[in-house]
Amino acid sequence: MLRSNRGRRILVWPATYHEFNVRTADAIAVGIAFFLPLSTSAVAVLVVFWLLALLPTLSIREVRQQLATSPAALPAALVLLAVAGMLWADVGWSDRLAGIRPLLKLLVIPLLFIQFQRSDRGLWVVYGLMAGCTLLLTMSFVGFLSSVSLIPGKPPGIVVKDYISQSGFFVVCVFLLLEMAEEDFRARRGVRVVVEVLLVAAFLINIGYVAVSRTALIVVPVLLLLFGLRRNWKIAIMACAAWALLFAIAWTSSPYLKHRLHSAASVTVGDPALPAVSNRQRLAYWDASVDLIRQAPLLGHGTGTIPSMFRHYTADGPESDVNRAANPHNQTFAIALQTGLIGVIVLYAMWISHALMFRDPGMAAWFGLVVLAQNVTGSLFNSHISDFTQGWTYVICIGVAGGMVRRQVKKRGPAPTVSPGAWSVSSESVA
Repeated sequence: MLRSNRGRRILVWPATYHEFNVRTADAIAVGIAFFLPLSTSAVAVLVVFWLLALLPTLSIREVRQQLATSPAALPAALVLLAVAGMLWADVGWSDRLAGIRPLLKLLVIPLLFIQFQRSDRGLWVVYGLMAGCTLLLTMSFVGFLSSVSLIPGKPPGIVVKDYISQSGFFVVCVFLLLEMAEEDFRARRGVRVVVEVLLVAAFLINIGYVAVSRTALIVVPVLLLLFGLRRNWKIAIMACAAWALLFAIAWTSSPYLKHRLHSAASVTVGDPALPAVSNRQRLAYWDASVDLIRQAPLLGHGTGTIPSMFRHYTADGPESDVNRAANPHNQTFAIALQTGLIGVIVLYAMWISHALMFRDPGMAAWFGLVVLAQNVTGSLFNSHISDFTQGWTYVICIGVAGGMVRRQVKKRGPAPTVSPGAWSVSSESVA
């Protein structure tokens, strides 16, 4: 904004430099959430701009205070352990750096805690993620109903990325919308409830008839159980019964869903289900991982050694599925192979510490719990934290949700304490 000063025109910020950077960092975080289901390159670019906007607003004291808490310290500890693991790896430095790179994103979690503990715009990040998913849902239905691939090389219904990430994002949206619908129903916002229920139905139809991963089919009942248990056991039973009914309807009316479930149980090469080979490969990766972990159980083989170990693995023959793999398709194995039992302990401690942050009711805690449960469950079958899309989804959502929860706790303040003397006086007054 230009202002005159004794005949001279000078440039003045619309707000203080600090406040401008804070608002910019919040806006970019919303943009990152929007593009998470849509574009890998856009997320990578926006993360750089987000860091440039946020870092000047941080103080050493804030970072130190965050790192004194386990939810922020444990992701950093996992990264530091992986850095140390580079020292005892027996591969080249390019491989060691390639091994550490996927875990560096965990260092963003403490920064997001700081940002959204002091910002009241965390819910906009939730809306940004859901807006991106809704756009993806619309494009998916357009491609599927018209039997046209919107992007060359993708089947109709799969717009960007793959069916694993697409159905994973849609599952997250279903359970966020259920929480919103319940809150709006209690507040008697009828129009919003109708819109949210219709969106839930649209996401579920896409999952059941257009594109779904086998992991998503396991995540849904887990999240339904959590959704019910956060209220009471009766609602948990009703939620599971509702899921059983919906699943039965989809099973009888969706040949696609039958095929996906058949493929989930297929392990033989001759099986007509297309993903049968992938199941057989995954079992081979796990068997090889267990064998290799036994050779270095405490500290692992070092950061970045998984591709080399799998490439030279000969227990299943010189041309086995393992020789062509660079990923054990299990997050626990991925950590244990490189940093051993110590790394696994840090990984699980991080997941537990993040879960304990989201015990309270409310949208912020539910947002974090949904993404956490999805990531932990999916990490049984894939190395989700090490993957780009699923890893950044975990980092962004856990960081934002954790900051929102801490902001709410800070606003409530400590629970009031009443001394015995004060209580007795108050009781006498009432009497």
